[in-house]
Amino acid sequence: MGTTRALLPGQVIVSLNFDDCLATQTTGAALMEARGMRGTFYVHSTRMGLSGRLTLAQVQALRDAGHEIGGHTLTHPHLTELSADEQRREICNDRVALLNAGFRVTSFAYPFGDKDSTTRQIVMDCNYNSARESGGLRTSSSGSSPAAEPVPPADPYAIRTHGSVQATTTLTDLKNYVLRAEESGGGWVPIVFHHICGPCNPPQTYSISPTLLTSFLDWLAPRVSRGTTVATMDAVIGGVLKPPVSWPPTQLLRNPSLETDLNGDGTPDCWQRGGFGSNTFTWTRTSDAHGGSWAQQVRITAISSGDRKLITRQDDNTCTPTPTTGHHYRISAWYKATTSVRFKAYYRTSAGAWEYWAQGPLLPARTSYTFAEWMTPPAPSEARALSVGLSIDRVGTLTMDDFALSDVEASASP
Repeated sequence: MGTTRALLPGQVIVSLNFDDCLATQTTGAALMEARGMRGTFYVHSTRMGLSGRLTLAQVQALRDAGHEIGGHTLTHPHLTELSADEQRREICNDRVALLNAGFRVTSFAYPFGDKDSTTRQIVMDCNYNSARESGGLRTSSSGSSPAAEPVPPADPYAIRTHGSVQATTTLTDLKNYVLRAEESGGGWVPIVFHHICGPCNPPQTYSISPTLLTSFLDWLAPRVSRGTTVATMDAVIGGVLKPPVSWPPTQLLRNPSLETDLNGDGTPDCWQRGGFGSNTFTWTRTSDAHGGSWAQQVRITAISSGDRKLITRQDDNTCTPTPTTGHHYRISAWYKATTSVRFKAYYRTSAGAWEYWAQGPLLPARTSYTFAEWMTPPAPSEARALSVGLSIDRVGTLTMDDFALSDVEASASP
């Protein structure tokens, strides 16, 4: 990924952002187009055509006029209040829907600016090239925050702004966002708008009147003579359009929730209780489940070497998925443990032998069920089948449930 330009000292790029698929934003588009400017419109695929929202035809018209269309989730939730899977559905599937509607979608905006490290990684996994926050840039003449983002940005998945423009924002405020950037050595200034109305009925906190927006754009347009230009988010970030990623991906495991045990031996069908070395352990089919009725628990009471693990049964492919050479595989599970644990992966060779392949990083002890996932290295050419699971290699207890395994590349449609 690279940017389309290198900035000279004092040069500023302003990106005009419009969030939430609001119908009044067609006014903003017309005002920009009249001055040779184009903006980035962050829309929700599920909200187009609803009352007060842009229709699909209007969003298509924005695209055809040269504006950028970005993703903003399916339903505008506080993402960090959702599980990782729910976040993936909101972020990935919104992008898939927009791509299927014919839009080039590379830019994302966090609803409410709400994100954490998990959310950031999911945006990357959904194949966005960038993501925009709310806030982080200096909104006054003093303070330690920067006046502008550098180009390229410090973190393309945490692009900073001055927060959203509000009904109380003045023309002087808007000018100062740009002037401070010019006077501080230049950089990138994304400015975020919502409702464009005045007066708004009902009143809207996050709004700007057409008159004020017109005045700001009239002031901004001639600043091109001193190197201050307007560009979309995608134009600044650059990079190729990556393929869509749907969620959930195809589940490759059989009996992933560990519920089925047809022979009643305590070990779930298509799984095996494995391990090696010198250790004392006990296995239990426990009703302390994350989902359904059953989970698996292993307790090590003494250990001098080796480990204990629940892994998919290493058989003749009845229970083990067949890998694609070079593909990565994402394994996840819900677990709780009194000590650190980790994912492990094995593969079967063409000769029929099972080989140790790789392991994930140590996962911390958890007193309640916690979601964890790990992505394997690329599958080697000699791999004919996969076996994956969770392991413990020290004194303690591991309880696990609700596994999943997916092909990362296969979930990205060409």
